[in-house]
Amino acid sequence: MANANTETEVARWRGLDSRQLSPRAVSSKDNSREAVLHTQLNQKQEIFEGTTSTANGESLFVDTLIIGNGPSALVLSYLLHGNTPFYDPNTEYGPHPDSVLHSLLDELCGKDKFARQHDSHCIYDSILHNLTLQQYLRYTQRASAPQVVAPVNYLLDTLVAPNIDIDIHARQKSRVRWILKKEHAVDHLVVGSSFVPGGQWAGRDVPSKTLSYAEMLSLPGFSYSEYYKSTHGKEPDPYSRPMRTDVAAYYALYPSRVEIGDAVRVNYTVLSLHRSEGRTGNTFKAIIQNNDTACLQIVTARNVVLATGVFTHQVPPDPILYPIVSRQLASNHYEQTKVDIDGAVLIIGSGFSAADAILSVPDNKKIIHLFQWDPKNRPSPLRACHKETYPEYASLYRLMRLAAASRGSSSNCGSSYGLAGRYEGFANGSIIEATTDTINILLSSGATIERRVSELKTYVGRIGVISYLSSKLRAEVGFGADQIWASKNSFRKRINSRMEHWTAVGTTQASRDSEKHVKEGYYIQKWTHEIGELACKVPDFENCKVYINDYATSYGLEVAGDVFVIGSLVGDSLVRYILGGCVAVAGNIIERRNARRRIN
Repeated sequence: MANANTETEVARWRGLDSRQLSPRAVSSKDNSREAVLHTQLNQKQEIFEGTTSTANGESLFVDTLIIGNGPSALVLSYLLHGNTPFYDPNTEYGPHPDSVLHSLLDELCGKDKFARQHDSHCIYDSILHNLTLQQYLRYTQRASAPQVVAPVNYLLDTLVAPNIDIDIHARQKSRVRWILKKEHAVDHLVVGSSFVPGGQWAGRDVPSKTLSYAEMLSLPGFSYSEYYKSTHGKEPDPYSRPMRTDVAAYYALYPSRVEIGDAVRVNYTVLSLHRSEGRTGNTFKAIIQNNDTACLQIVTARNVVLATGVFTHQVPPDPILYPIVSRQLASNHYEQTKVDIDGAVLIIGSGFSAADAILSVPDNKKIIHLFQWDPKNRPSPLRACHKETYPEYASLYRLMRLAAASRGSSSNCGSSYGLAGRYEGFANGSIIEATTDTINILLSSGATIERRVSELKTYVGRIGVISYLSSKLRAEVGFGADQIWASKNSFRKRINSRMEHWTAVGTTQASRDSEKHVKEGYYIQKWTHEIGELACKVPDFENCKVYINDYATSYGLEVAGDVFVIGSLVGDSLVRYILGGCVAVAGNIIERRNARRRIN
C-alpha cells in the first residue's frame, strides 16, 4: 500500500493536468512562462522514479504499452488486435492509379500463400522489406504531399483514399482491404487520461468546426460516415466540416464498434515510466493511476509507444501581458471578460486556432492581430489553404501577407467575412509595454504605436508533457534530463537527423558491394542498443530478406530501443496522416514478437 505522503503527492500531481497553467505560473514576473510548471512537474517525477513498491494494485504484463488514447493510439490498438491491412488491386476501380506504386506493392504478392488466396498483399511486408518502395515513396511524397508528411503516411493515405485532394469520394475507392488475422494480434494496453476515448478531442468541448472534411477524420473499421448515418439517419455532406463535438463523440464510440475496448483504459494517468532489466530481459515498468480511485498499478511491457500528443497544455502568454491576463484570470482559467467595449480584441498567433478566433469575433469589435511571418522557414499553416476549399482561411492569409508586405498594418482590407475596416494585422510586431487596457507595439519597421484592448486571446501553440518519462529515458529519446516539454518538432528533428544518417551510411556501404544492391535495396540497418549507433552490413544476397530492418522499417519512429512515437508527437497532426506511422510501428512490433516466438 502507498503511504499517506505518497498518496497526498499523487493527488497533487493529478491537479497539474489542466488546460492552462496556474495563476502563479502566469503571473510570476520572476520566472519564464514555463519555469513554474516545469519545476512542479519535475518535483512530482522524482517521487515516482524507482518507487514501484508504492503501487497498491496488482501488477500487469503486456507486450506493448500505448500511452495516450487519442486517434493514433486507437488506430494502433486496432492493428494490434490483428486487423491487418492488405493491398487490394482487384476492386471495381482496378489497381491503384499510380502504376509504379502498384508494381512495387504487388512485387511480393505471388510469394505469400495467404496473399494468393485473397488475391491481395499484406502491406506490412511491403513497408518492412521492400526498400525500393521506401525510396520511391520519398520521391513521390516530395512531389505530391506536404513536406511535413512522412512517406509511410503518404503511402497509406493514397491507398485508403486515392487522389482525395481532388476526389472527395476517394475513400469509397480504397485499395486497402482489412482482414482479421489472429496471428498478428499482440497483447497490449492503451492508457489515457481523458474520460472517454479520443484524447484531446474528448477534452476540448469547443463549439467550432474541424479543419478537415468529414471523411478525412475516419479511422479504419468504422468510418465517420457510418457513425453519422447511425446517429443522424443520413449520410454526411462529403464537403462538410463537422463540429468538433460530433467528431469527439465518434472517437468515443469507436473502440466499442471495432471491438478493441478490452485494451483501452480511460481516466488513467501514467505517473512514471522507466527501463528495467529483469529475468524477462529488457522491459519497461510504468506506474499508472486510476484518476477516480487514486489506485496505483504497475504495468510491465516489452515495448512502449508514446502517443500523448502535443496539445495537452497551451503555451501561456508572454509575461509582459500580465496586466491584461490578470484582468481575465478567474478560477485558474482565462475568461474573456468584456471590460472595455471600445477596446479591440488582441489575438496573437498565425495558425488555425488564431484564424478561428478572428473569424468568430463579433461584428462590433475591432481586431488587432499579431503574428510571426517567416514564409521561408516557418510558414503559416494557412498558406496551404486553397481559396475554393477553405475560402475563409485563404482570405485571412491574404490579409496577413499584405500586412507583412507593408511592414506595418493592413487595416483597409478584409471585405470578406465581415473584416472590413476592423482588422489590423501586424507581422512580426512585438509588444513592448502593456497596461490593463492598452498595449504599445514595436513594428517591424521600427515605429511604435499604441492601441486600446479589451480582450486577449493567445494562440502561440500547444505543447505536450513527457515528464512521466524517467530522466534516463528522456535522455535516451534525445531530451535533456530536465526537459519535459514536447512540441511537434521535438521528436521530428531527432528522427530526421537519424534517418539522414541511416540513408547515408546504408547507401555508401551498399554501393561498395554492388550497384544492384543499391537499386534493389539489399542492405541492412541494425539498431545496436549497446553503443547507440547504426551498424551497416550487406547480408548475403540470397538470404537478405530474412533480416529485419529494425530501424529503417520503423521509418524513424523508434526513438530509442523499443520506444516508439506516433501521432502529433512526430508532427502527424492531421488524422488522415496518422495511419501510416501506426502501420509501420505495428509491423515492427508484430515482426519482433514473431521473431521471439521462433527463437523460443
